Amino acid sequence: MLKRFAVIATVFVLLSVALAVSAEQPVLLQYNPAPGTAVKYQMNIRGTTVVTAMQRAQKTDLETVMKLEQKVTGVDKSGNIEMTTTILDGVITVNNTPTPFPGTGQVIKVKMAKNGEVIETEGMDQSANFNQMQIKFPAKPIKTGDSWDSNIQPNPQLPIPLSVKYTVLGFETVDGYECVKLQSNVSSDQGQAGSINLNVKATGKIWFAYKAGVMVKNEVTSSMVMVMENDMGGGKKEKIDTRMNLTLKMGIVK
Repeated sequence: MLKRFAVIATVFVLLSVALAVSAEQPVLLQYNPAPGTAVKYQMNIRGTTVVTAMQRAQKTDLETVMKLEQKVTGVDKSGNIEMTTTILDGVITVNNTPTPFPGTGQVIKVKMAKNGEVIETEGMDQSANFNQMQIKFPAKPIKTGDSWDSNIQPNPQLPIPLSVKYTVLGFETVDGYECVKLQSNVSSDQGQAGSINLNVKATGKIWFAYKAGVMVKNEVTSSMVMVMENDMGGGKKEKIDTRMNLTLKMGIVK
């Protein structure tokens, strides 16, 4: 359970109040921080998991507190960004029992286009695809009320495709950064994946600094229902029902 939650938390990583201001003209969203730019984030995840099998339910309370740093190590001639993400420290608490985050010290190297498309990764668990955790921005400038769709292909952690819709809610200044505020809605395209029936939903708000080209703040509430059939032999099958609810808050810290 601890390792599985650590992977989920890492996915959330790589994967992150305000004074209102107006943006009179549409803006083009791009990841374009200057070489040497380093930003530190703190992430808090809280949630519960309930696993029901053989008519018994087991509830697990989960909490992760983590600090990480993203640093731009270079920009090539095409404008592609070379970036490292380092997990500085963290603690996972399972049922009130804290444990150091197993990924502490891990360094993930990513080469990414300005629109968020991941070109190369290094140092990341191969069971997770960084390209499926980045926001891929549209090619044209956006304004309040605009929206666009994205798809996340199946992977070992989530073996079903997901649909994502982003909507521009407006523009705000957060911690001194001029940001576009986005609404995200994630849902599963299909529930069945072999012997697994999986339903995923998530809603969130994202603050992206469109001038500095960095993520500033991220808040997500997600739920997952997974029903698996376990072959007990002799033609007997047992259903294992897993329900997970998580809330994530991530923001820039000094």
